[in-house]
Amino acid sequence: MGITEEKGLKDALPGKYLVIIPAYNEAENIGGVLDELNRVLPQVDVVVIDDGSRDRTAEIAMERGATVLRHPFNLRYGAALQTGFKYAVRYGYDYVIQFDGDGQHDPANIIDMARAMKETGADIVIGSRFVDKKKHTNWMRGLGIAGFSFLIKLLTGQNVADPTSGLQLLNRRVFYFYSRPNQFPVDFPDANVLVLMILAGFRVTERPASIRERLHGESMHRGFKVVKYLATMIYSIFIAIMKGRAYRKVLALAPEGSRSR
Repeated sequence: MGITEEKGLKDALPGKYLVIIPAYNEAENIGGVLDELNRVLPQVDVVVIDDGSRDRTAEIAMERGATVLRHPFNLRYGAALQTGFKYAVRYGYDYVIQFDGDGQHDPANIIDMARAMKETGADIVIGSRFVDKKKHTNWMRGLGIAGFSFLIKLLTGQNVADPTSGLQLLNRRVFYFYSRPNQFPVDFPDANVLVLMILAGFRVTERPASIRERLHGESMHRGFKVVKYLATMIYSIFIAIMKGRAYRKVLALAPEGSRSR
Protein backbone atom coordinates (compact mmCIF):
# COMPACT_ATOMS: atom_id res chain seq x y z
CA MET A 1 0.00 0.00 0.00
CA GLY A 2 2.83 2.36 0.84
CA ILE A 3 4.37 2.28 -2.65
CA THR A 4 1.00 2.95 -4.26
CA GLU A 5 0.30 5.90 -1.95
CA GLU A 6 3.78 7.33 -2.51
CA LYS A 7 3.40 7.08 -6.28
CA GLY A 8 0.02 8.76 -5.95
CA LEU A 9 1.54 11.65 -4.00
CA LYS A 10 4.36 12.26 -6.48
CA ASP A 11 1.95 11.88 -9.41
CA ALA A 12 -0.41 14.40 -7.81
CA LEU A 13 2.30 17.01 -7.22
CA PRO A 14 5.93 16.09 -8.00
CA GLY A 15 8.55 17.39 -5.62
CA LYS A 16 10.53 16.81 -2.45
CA TYR A 17 8.31 16.54 0.64
CA LEU A 18 9.03 17.01 4.34
CA VAL A 19 6.56 16.08 7.08
CA ILE A 20 7.05 18.28 10.16
CA ILE A 21 5.75 16.87 13.45
CA PRO A 22 5.90 19.13 16.52
CA ALA A 23 5.83 16.91 19.59
CA TYR A 24 5.67 17.62 23.31
CA ASN A 25 5.38 14.60 25.61
CA GLU A 26 3.90 12.40 22.88
CA ALA A 27 5.72 9.17 23.77
CA GLU A 28 2.43 7.26 23.86
CA ASN A 29 1.43 8.44 20.37
CA ILE A 30 4.50 9.22 18.29
CA GLY A 31 5.47 5.61 17.53
CA GLY A 32 2.10 4.81 15.99
CA VAL A 33 2.05 8.09 14.04
CA LEU A 34 5.46 7.38 12.50
CA ASP A 35 4.62 3.74 11.78
CA GLU A 36 1.54 4.84 9.83
CA LEU A 37 3.44 7.53 7.94
CA ASN A 38 6.19 5.05 7.05
CA ARG A 39 3.59 2.58 5.84
CA VAL A 40 1.49 5.01 3.80
CA LEU A 41 4.21 7.39 2.54
CA PRO A 42 7.50 5.51 3.00
CA GLN A 43 9.70 7.78 0.89
CA VAL A 44 8.57 11.10 2.36
CA ASP A 45 11.09 12.58 4.80
CA VAL A 46 9.94 13.16 8.38
CA VAL A 47 11.37 15.50 11.01
CA VAL A 48 10.09 15.40 14.57
CA ILE A 49 10.63 18.57 16.60
CA ASP A 50 10.88 17.42 20.20
CA ASP A 51 9.82 20.57 22.02
CA GLY A 52 11.44 19.95 25.39
CA SER A 53 9.60 16.71 26.15
CA ARG A 54 10.13 15.08 29.55
CA ASP A 55 9.33 11.60 28.27
CA ARG A 56 10.78 9.31 25.57
CA THR A 57 9.29 11.14 22.58
CA ALA A 58 12.67 11.80 20.96
CA GLU A 59 14.03 8.32 21.57
CA ILE A 60 10.96 6.60 20.14
CA ALA A 61 10.99 8.87 17.07
CA MET A 62 14.66 8.07 16.42
CA GLU A 63 13.97 4.35 16.81
CA ARG A 64 11.37 4.71 14.03
CA GLY A 65 13.94 6.33 11.73
CA ALA A 66 12.73 9.93 11.88
CA THR A 67 15.11 12.87 11.98
CA VAL A 68 14.73 14.46 15.42
CA LEU A 69 15.52 18.06 16.33
CA ARG A 70 15.41 18.74 20.07
CA HIS A 71 14.60 21.98 21.85
CA PRO A 72 16.32 22.21 25.25
CA PHE A 73 13.02 23.25 26.83
CA ASN A 74 9.42 23.81 25.77
CA LEU A 75 9.33 26.71 23.30
CA ARG A 76 5.69 26.06 22.32
CA TYR A 77 3.93 24.73 19.26
CA GLY A 78 4.57 27.57 16.82
CA ALA A 79 8.27 27.71 17.65
CA ALA A 80 8.54 23.97 17.04
CA LEU A 81 6.92 24.39 13.63
CA GLN A 82 9.26 27.25 12.75
CA THR A 83 12.27 25.08 13.58
CA GLY A 84 10.90 22.61 11.04
CA PHE A 85 10.38 25.35 8.45
CA LYS A 86 13.99 26.48 8.82
CA TYR A 87 15.12 22.88 8.37
CA ALA A 88 13.00 22.61 5.20
CA VAL A 89 14.53 25.79 3.77
CA ARG A 90 18.05 24.68 4.60
CA TYR A 91 17.70 21.30 2.94
CA GLY A 92 15.85 22.43 -0.17
CA TYR A 93 12.39 20.89 0.20
CA ASP A 94 9.61 21.84 -2.20
CA TYR A 95 6.65 21.11 0.07
CA VAL A 96 6.05 20.86 3.80
CA ILE A 97 3.27 18.93 5.50
CA GLN A 98 2.31 20.06 9.00
CA PHE A 99 1.29 16.93 10.86
CA ASP A 100 0.37 16.50 14.52
CA GLY A 101 2.06 13.95 16.73
CA ASP A 102 -1.05 12.85 18.63
CA GLY A 103 -2.41 10.37 16.07
CA GLN A 104 -5.37 12.48 14.97
CA HIS A 105 -4.28 12.94 11.35
CA ASP A 106 -4.63 10.40 8.55
CA PRO A 107 -1.65 10.53 6.13
CA ALA A 108 -3.84 9.20 3.31
CA ASN A 109 -5.49 12.65 3.14
CA ILE A 110 -2.21 14.21 2.02
CA ILE A 111 -2.54 12.91 -1.54
CA ASP A 112 -5.85 14.70 -2.12
CA MET A 113 -4.37 17.85 -0.56
CA ALA A 114 -1.41 17.66 -2.98
CA ARG A 115 -3.80 17.21 -5.89
CA ALA A 116 -5.76 20.26 -4.72
CA MET A 117 -2.61 22.37 -4.57
CA LYS A 118 -1.74 21.49 -8.14
CA GLU A 119 -5.27 21.99 -9.47
CA THR A 120 -6.02 25.28 -7.72
CA GLY A 121 -2.57 26.87 -7.54
CA ALA A 122 -3.03 27.35 -3.79
CA ASP A 123 -0.06 28.09 -1.56
CA ILE A 124 -1.70 26.54 1.51
CA VAL A 125 -4.06 23.56 1.55
CA ILE A 126 -5.85 22.89 4.83
CA GLY A 127 -7.04 19.43 5.76
CA SER A 128 -10.50 20.39 6.98
CA ARG A 129 -12.91 18.59 9.29
CA PHE A 130 -15.81 20.81 8.28
CA VAL A 131 -15.56 21.67 4.60
CA ASP A 132 -17.86 18.76 3.75
CA LYS A 133 -20.22 19.68 6.65
CA LYS A 134 -20.15 16.10 7.99
CA LYS A 135 -17.75 16.28 10.93
CA HIS A 136 -18.91 17.52 14.33
CA THR A 137 -17.03 18.57 17.47
CA ASN A 138 -18.03 19.56 21.00
CA TRP A 139 -20.22 22.65 21.11
CA MET A 140 -17.67 24.94 22.79
CA ARG A 141 -14.88 24.15 20.35
CA GLY A 142 -17.32 24.27 17.46
CA LEU A 143 -18.51 27.71 18.55
CA GLY A 144 -14.94 28.99 18.67
CA ILE A 145 -14.12 27.59 15.23
CA ALA A 146 -17.28 29.12 13.77
CA GLY A 147 -16.38 32.46 15.33
CA PHE A 148 -12.89 32.46 13.84
CA SER A 149 -14.27 31.39 10.46
CA PHE A 150 -16.63 34.37 10.59
CA LEU A 151 -13.76 36.73 11.45
CA ILE A 152 -11.65 35.43 8.56
CA LYS A 153 -14.57 35.92 6.16
CA LEU A 154 -15.20 39.41 7.53
CA LEU A 155 -11.56 40.50 7.33
CA THR A 156 -10.44 38.79 4.13
CA GLY A 157 -13.59 37.90 2.19
CA GLN A 158 -12.58 34.22 2.09
CA ASN A 159 -14.39 31.24 3.57
CA VAL A 160 -12.23 28.98 5.75
CA ALA A 161 -14.28 26.27 7.43
CA ASP A 162 -11.55 24.86 9.70
CA PRO A 163 -9.06 27.60 10.66
CA THR A 164 -7.67 25.58 13.61
CA SER A 165 -6.64 22.49 11.62
CA GLY A 166 -3.04 21.39 12.23
CA LEU A 167 -2.98 19.36 9.00
CA GLN A 168 -1.70 21.64 6.25
CA LEU A 169 0.28 21.36 3.02
CA LEU A 170 2.53 24.35 2.31
CA ASN A 171 4.55 25.23 -0.74
CA ARG A 172 8.05 26.72 -0.60
CA ARG A 173 6.86 30.31 -0.79
CA VAL A 174 4.90 29.78 2.43
CA PHE A 175 7.43 27.96 4.58
CA TYR A 176 10.20 30.29 3.40
CA PHE A 177 8.00 33.19 4.59
CA TYR A 178 7.29 31.43 7.91
CA SER A 179 10.97 30.67 8.49
CA ARG A 180 11.99 34.32 8.62
CA PRO A 181 12.30 36.12 12.00
CA ASN A 182 9.11 37.40 13.64
CA GLN A 183 6.78 36.10 10.94
CA PHE A 184 5.32 33.08 12.70
CA PRO A 185 3.74 33.09 16.20
CA VAL A 186 5.23 30.82 18.86
CA ASP A 187 1.94 30.21 20.67
CA PHE A 188 -1.10 29.40 18.54
CA PRO A 189 -0.65 29.65 14.75
CA ASP A 190 -4.27 29.27 13.67
CA ALA A 191 -6.78 31.84 12.39
CA ASN A 192 -4.33 34.67 13.02
CA VAL A 193 -1.82 33.20 10.55
CA LEU A 194 -4.51 32.61 7.93
CA VAL A 195 -5.69 36.22 8.17
CA LEU A 196 -2.10 37.39 7.75
CA MET A 197 -1.37 35.09 4.81
CA ILE A 198 -4.57 35.85 2.90
CA LEU A 199 -4.13 39.60 3.34
CA ALA A 200 -0.48 39.24 2.29
CA GLY A 201 -1.59 37.68 -1.00
CA PHE A 202 -1.11 33.95 -0.42
CA ARG A 203 -3.79 31.61 -1.73
CA VAL A 204 -5.56 29.26 0.67
CA THR A 205 -7.92 26.37 -0.02
CA GLU A 206 -9.34 23.40 1.91
CA ARG A 207 -9.95 19.73 1.30
CA PRO A 208 -11.90 17.27 3.48
CA ALA A 209 -9.78 15.35 5.97
CA SER A 210 -10.59 12.69 8.52
CA ILE A 211 -9.51 13.81 12.00
CA ARG A 212 -9.44 11.08 14.65
CA GLU A 213 -9.80 11.30 18.41
CA ARG A 214 -6.63 11.64 20.45
CA LEU A 215 -5.88 8.29 22.11
CA HIS A 216 -3.38 9.39 24.75
CA GLY A 217 -2.22 12.59 26.42
CA GLU A 218 -3.85 15.99 26.73
CA SER A 219 -4.82 18.55 24.13
CA MET A 220 -3.26 22.00 24.37
CA HIS A 221 -6.80 23.48 24.24
CA ARG A 222 -8.07 22.38 27.65
CA GLY A 223 -9.07 24.15 30.87
CA PHE A 224 -7.62 27.61 31.42
CA LYS A 225 -5.56 27.17 28.25
CA VAL A 226 -8.75 27.86 26.28
CA VAL A 227 -9.02 31.34 27.81
CA LYS A 228 -5.37 32.05 27.03
CA TYR A 229 -5.86 30.73 23.51
CA LEU A 230 -8.85 32.98 22.80
CA ALA A 231 -7.16 36.08 24.20
CA THR A 232 -3.95 35.39 22.29
CA MET A 233 -5.83 34.71 19.08
CA ILE A 234 -7.88 37.92 19.20
CA TYR A 235 -4.75 39.99 19.84
CA SER A 236 -2.83 38.16 17.11
CA ILE A 237 -5.61 38.69 14.58
CA PHE A 238 -5.51 42.42 15.33
CA ILE A 239 -1.75 42.41 14.63
CA ALA A 240 -2.30 40.37 11.46
CA ILE A 241 -4.73 42.97 10.12
CA MET A 242 -2.13 45.70 10.51
CA LYS A 243 0.72 43.68 9.01
CA GLY A 244 -1.04 41.71 6.28
CA ARG A 245 -1.07 44.28 3.51
CA ALA A 246 2.46 45.48 4.29
CA TYR A 247 3.77 41.91 4.08
CA ARG A 248 2.98 41.69 0.37
CA LYS A 249 6.43 43.09 -0.35
CA VAL A 250 8.01 40.14 1.48
CA LEU A 251 6.70 37.83 -1.25
CA ALA A 252 9.36 39.21 -3.57
CA LEU A 253 12.01 37.60 -1.35
CA ALA A 254 10.56 34.10 -1.67
CA PRO A 255 12.23 31.76 -4.14
CA GLU A 256 10.44 31.18 -7.40
CA GLY A 257 9.31 27.86 -8.79
CA SER A 258 7.38 26.50 -5.82
CA ARG A 259 3.92 27.82 -6.72
CA SER A 260 1.76 25.29 -8.49
CA ARG A 261 0.24 26.45 -11.77
